[in-house]
Amino acid sequence: MTETPLPIVAHINDRSASREEVLAWERVRAVKVAGKLGVSEASADVATLRRTLVDRKLELGHEAIEKRLARPLWVAERVAVVQAGLARGGRRPCTIELSSPVGSAELIPGWYGEAIMANDEVPLIAACPDHWISRSHPDGRQEVIETTGGSPIPVRMFFDDSDLSTLQASPDPAFPVQWTAVARTAQGTPIGGIRHQFRDDAQGFRVRLTVEFPAGTLPHMVGAHRWHLACEFSNWLEAANGASG
Repeated sequence: MTETPLPIVAHINDRSASREEVLAWERVRAVKVAGKLGVSEASADVATLRRTLVDRKLELGHEAIEKRLARPLWVAERVAVVQAGLARGGRRPCTIELSSPVGSAELIPGWYGEAIMANDEVPLIAACPDHWISRSHPDGRQEVIETTGGSPIPVRMFFDDSDLSTLQASPDPAFPVQWTAVARTAQGTPIGGIRHQFRDDAQGFRVRLTVEFPAGTLPHMVGAHRWHLACEFSNWLEAANGASG
């Protein structure tokens, strides 16, 4: 992997955010997560801090992480079910775009799919400090535990691409590669969804990322998740293209 990050620009809330701004957001979140994990020394270097958090999560293992997060996960699932019920199928979209004059984005869905199906967790949890667990189960279900946006607690989600009937975001034909799924609780209740869209061209790539939250989700939580999206996908794009910040 190279030392040079991709020159990715995030288009968030009608303004452009540089790679450096997204990395600065990542470091703030990483310091907070480091405290929760008992990491006493938080490096000023984002890449070093990122590796430290990954190592700590791997050292703890899934069982210990789930034990630490047991109560907030219990609360989050019940809140999500209530929100989804009150929304009656309504969704609040969270959308950003990423662009770069070099690199490829269309490979990302396949790259991610291969990693999670192989339970190659390192590049998946390294992408954002708020990623706790990313794994596939023997039955093929893809489980993600993460802290979304401005939420104070993490949530457990199972992503399903076999039934997209509750997904509301429409595909844009200008983006030939689509990544779609519905987020469900362990019991199968739909609580959200994703439609991520990718396009490569002679000028590099453009990505449109959309997460659907229940309609009653607070606006500040949706706004914070735009930065979460910029963080995780910028890091995934760099990893998949062989670059590292």
